[in-house]
Amino acid sequence: MSQPGMPYIVRGVLALLLGIIVLFWPGLTVEVVAILFAVFILMNGLLLVGLSLVSPTGESFGTAFLILGILLVIGGVFGVINPIMTAITLTILIAILAIISGFSDIWVALTVMGSGGVRLLLGLSGALSVILGAIFFIFPLLGAVILVAVYIGIFAIAIGILSIVQGIMMPKPQAA
Repeated sequence: MSQPGMPYIVRGVLALLLGIIVLFWPGLTVEVVAILFAVFILMNGLLLVGLSLVSPTGESFGTAFLILGILLVIGGVFGVINPIMTAITLTILIAILAIISGFSDIWVALTVMGSGGVRLLLGLSGALSVILGAIFFIFPLLGAVILVAVYIGIFAIAIGILSIVQGIMMPKPQAA
Protein backbone atom coordinates (compact mmCIF):
# COMPACT_ATOMS: atom_id res chain seq x y z
CA MET A 1 0.00 0.00 0.00
CA SER A 2 1.40 3.39 -0.93
CA GLN A 3 1.85 6.26 1.46
CA PRO A 4 -0.72 8.97 0.50
CA GLY A 5 1.45 11.69 2.01
CA MET A 6 4.51 10.78 -0.07
CA PRO A 7 4.05 13.65 -2.59
CA TYR A 8 4.05 16.11 0.32
CA ILE A 9 7.14 14.50 1.81
CA VAL A 10 8.96 14.67 -1.54
CA ARG A 11 7.91 18.30 -2.01
CA GLY A 12 9.06 19.05 1.53
CA VAL A 13 12.45 17.42 1.06
CA LEU A 14 12.99 19.31 -2.22
CA ALA A 15 11.97 22.62 -0.62
CA LEU A 16 14.24 21.91 2.33
CA LEU A 17 17.17 21.21 -0.02
CA LEU A 18 16.44 24.40 -1.99
CA GLY A 19 16.37 26.44 1.22
CA ILE A 20 19.66 24.99 2.43
CA ILE A 21 21.32 25.61 -0.95
CA VAL A 22 20.10 29.22 -0.95
CA LEU A 23 21.36 29.81 2.59
CA PHE A 24 24.78 28.31 1.84
CA TRP A 25 25.20 30.00 -1.57
CA PRO A 26 23.14 33.20 -1.45
CA GLY A 27 25.45 35.09 -3.83
CA LEU A 28 25.02 32.48 -6.55
CA THR A 29 21.28 32.46 -5.91
CA VAL A 30 21.17 36.25 -6.31
CA GLU A 31 22.86 35.90 -9.71
CA VAL A 32 20.48 33.15 -10.83
CA VAL A 33 17.39 35.10 -9.72
CA ALA A 34 18.71 38.26 -11.41
CA ILE A 35 19.34 36.37 -14.67
CA LEU A 36 15.85 34.82 -14.55
CA PHE A 37 14.37 38.28 -13.96
CA ALA A 38 16.41 39.71 -16.85
CA VAL A 39 15.23 36.92 -19.17
CA PHE A 40 11.64 37.65 -18.09
CA ILE A 41 12.15 41.36 -18.92
CA LEU A 42 13.77 40.46 -22.26
CA MET A 43 10.87 38.18 -23.20
CA ASN A 44 8.34 40.86 -22.26
CA GLY A 45 10.23 43.34 -24.43
CA LEU A 46 10.21 40.96 -27.39
CA LEU A 47 6.48 40.36 -26.88
CA LEU A 48 5.78 44.11 -26.90
CA VAL A 49 7.88 44.62 -30.04
CA GLY A 50 5.93 41.80 -31.69
CA LEU A 51 2.60 43.29 -30.61
CA SER A 52 3.66 46.68 -31.96
CA LEU A 53 4.38 45.12 -35.35
CA VAL A 54 0.92 43.58 -35.64
CA SER A 55 -1.00 46.58 -34.27
CA PRO A 56 -3.05 48.60 -36.77
CA THR A 57 -1.14 51.40 -38.50
CA GLY A 58 -1.56 54.76 -36.81
CA GLU A 59 -2.55 53.38 -33.40
CA SER A 60 -0.66 55.19 -30.65
CA PHE A 61 -0.45 52.10 -28.46
CA GLY A 62 1.55 50.37 -31.20
CA THR A 63 4.21 53.07 -31.02
CA ALA A 64 4.19 52.93 -27.22
CA PHE A 65 4.54 49.12 -27.34
CA LEU A 66 7.48 49.46 -29.73
CA ILE A 67 9.31 52.04 -27.59
CA LEU A 68 8.67 50.18 -24.32
CA GLY A 69 9.54 46.87 -25.97
CA ILE A 70 12.88 48.17 -27.23
CA LEU A 71 13.70 49.60 -23.79
CA LEU A 72 12.81 46.29 -22.13
CA VAL A 73 14.91 44.32 -24.62
CA ILE A 74 17.89 46.59 -23.92
CA GLY A 75 17.33 46.26 -20.16
CA GLY A 76 16.90 42.49 -20.42
CA VAL A 77 20.09 42.04 -22.43
CA PHE A 78 21.96 44.26 -19.96
CA GLY A 79 20.55 42.19 -17.08
CA VAL A 80 21.65 38.90 -18.60
CA ILE A 81 25.13 40.28 -19.29
CA ASN A 82 25.44 41.90 -15.84
CA PRO A 83 23.20 40.08 -13.31
CA ILE A 84 24.87 41.61 -10.25
CA MET A 85 24.05 45.13 -11.47
CA THR A 86 20.48 43.94 -12.05
CA ALA A 87 20.29 42.64 -8.48
CA ILE A 88 21.70 45.90 -7.15
CA THR A 89 19.20 47.94 -9.18
CA LEU A 90 16.26 45.85 -7.98
CA THR A 91 17.46 46.12 -4.38
CA ILE A 92 17.74 49.90 -4.66
CA LEU A 93 14.16 50.05 -5.99
CA ILE A 94 12.98 47.87 -3.09
CA ALA A 95 14.93 50.13 -0.69
CA ILE A 96 13.25 53.24 -2.08
CA LEU A 97 9.83 51.61 -1.73
CA ALA A 98 10.63 50.60 1.87
CA ILE A 99 11.72 54.15 2.73
CA ILE A 100 8.61 55.71 1.18
CA SER A 101 6.35 53.15 2.84
CA GLY A 102 8.09 53.67 6.19
CA PHE A 103 7.73 57.45 6.11
CA SER A 104 4.10 57.01 5.09
CA ASP A 105 3.47 54.77 8.11
CA ILE A 106 5.20 57.23 10.41
CA TRP A 107 3.14 60.11 9.00
CA VAL A 108 -0.11 58.17 9.45
CA ALA A 109 0.89 57.21 13.00
CA LEU A 110 1.65 60.83 13.87
CA THR A 111 -1.28 62.55 12.18
CA VAL A 112 -4.19 60.28 11.34
CA MET A 113 -4.42 57.47 13.88
CA GLY A 114 -5.87 57.84 17.34
CA SER A 115 -3.82 57.15 20.41
CA GLY A 116 -2.51 54.01 21.99
CA GLY A 117 -0.56 50.95 21.08
CA VAL A 118 -1.67 50.69 17.46
CA ARG A 119 -0.32 54.14 16.73
CA LEU A 120 2.98 53.31 18.43
CA LEU A 121 3.32 50.00 16.58
CA LEU A 122 2.60 51.63 13.22
CA GLY A 123 5.21 54.29 13.94
CA LEU A 124 7.77 51.66 14.96
CA SER A 125 7.10 49.53 11.89
CA GLY A 126 7.49 52.65 9.76
CA ALA A 127 10.80 53.45 11.44
CA LEU A 128 12.02 49.89 10.85
CA SER A 129 11.05 50.14 7.17
CA VAL A 130 13.00 53.39 6.83
CA ILE A 131 16.04 51.89 8.56
CA LEU A 132 15.97 48.70 6.47
CA GLY A 133 15.42 50.71 3.30
CA ALA A 134 18.35 52.97 4.14
CA ILE A 135 20.63 49.97 4.80
CA PHE A 136 19.58 48.35 1.50
CA PHE A 137 20.06 51.67 -0.32
CA ILE A 138 23.55 52.18 1.11
CA PHE A 139 24.58 48.50 0.75
CA PRO A 140 22.47 47.18 -2.14
CA LEU A 141 24.45 44.00 -2.81
CA LEU A 142 24.25 43.04 0.86
CA GLY A 143 20.54 43.83 0.68
CA ALA A 144 20.10 41.55 -2.34
CA VAL A 145 21.82 38.68 -0.56
CA ILE A 146 19.75 39.25 2.58
CA LEU A 147 16.51 39.37 0.57
CA VAL A 148 17.34 36.12 -1.18
CA ALA A 149 18.53 34.33 1.95
CA VAL A 150 15.62 35.42 4.10
CA TYR A 151 12.75 35.34 1.66
CA ILE A 152 13.73 32.38 -0.48
CA GLY A 153 16.01 30.36 1.79
CA ILE A 154 14.14 30.54 5.08
CA PHE A 155 10.74 30.43 3.37
CA ALA A 156 11.72 27.29 1.44
CA ILE A 157 12.99 25.61 4.62
CA ALA A 158 9.78 26.47 6.50
CA ILE A 159 7.60 25.20 3.63
CA GLY A 160 9.75 22.08 3.43
CA ILE A 161 9.33 21.27 7.11
CA LEU A 162 5.59 21.93 7.00
CA SER A 163 5.17 19.76 3.89
CA ILE A 164 7.11 16.86 5.42
CA VAL A 165 5.02 17.03 8.60
CA GLN A 166 1.84 17.22 6.50
CA GLY A 167 2.93 14.17 4.51
CA ILE A 168 3.71 12.19 7.66
CA MET A 169 0.40 13.17 9.28
CA MET A 170 -1.68 12.35 6.20
CA PRO A 171 -4.10 9.56 7.11
CA LYS A 172 -3.60 6.23 5.40
CA PRO A 173 -6.53 5.02 3.28
CA GLN A 174 -8.78 2.45 4.92
CA ALA A 175 -8.70 -1.06 3.48
CA ALA A 176 -11.90 -2.01 1.68
